[in-house]
Amino acid sequence: MLTLTHIFNVAVSGGLFILIWLVQIIIYPGMVRIPSNDFVNYHAWYVTRITMIVLPLMICEIVIAIAWFFLHDNLVYPIVTNCLVILVWWSTFTFQVPIHKRLQSGKDKSKIRRLVATNWIRTIAWSLKAVIVFVFAAESL
Repeated sequence: MLTLTHIFNVAVSGGLFILIWLVQIIIYPGMVRIPSNDFVNYHAWYVTRITMIVLPLMICEIVIAIAWFFLHDNLVYPIVTNCLVILVWWSTFTFQVPIHKRLQSGKDKSKIRRLVATNWIRTIAWSLKAVIVFVFAAESL
């Protein structure tokens, strides 16, 4: 039987799945197309707006991950997905945030390439998590 926690988990995981693929395939690679003289303003605009979307989703994800761990009898799904959430947070604060901080001072194609390359960690982790959450939800129907 699907619970409210499962439904929220599917919704948040689905949202993060879509968001990360847009970032990975369109937004980050597209940064090289921004003219250098517009880049600082664009980057500040982007970071402010994406933070308003991704931060609440990531906080919800943590709350749901903790709840799912304590409310579920079979701990395999919660343990695996919680490890993926930890991996995403680690990658975010180890790679993506520091690179974005460096990009605040101006366009640097090598930093943008590094942003794209290291973001695969989050893209794969959130994709795997979404698949696991969706499979679990389907099995619970």
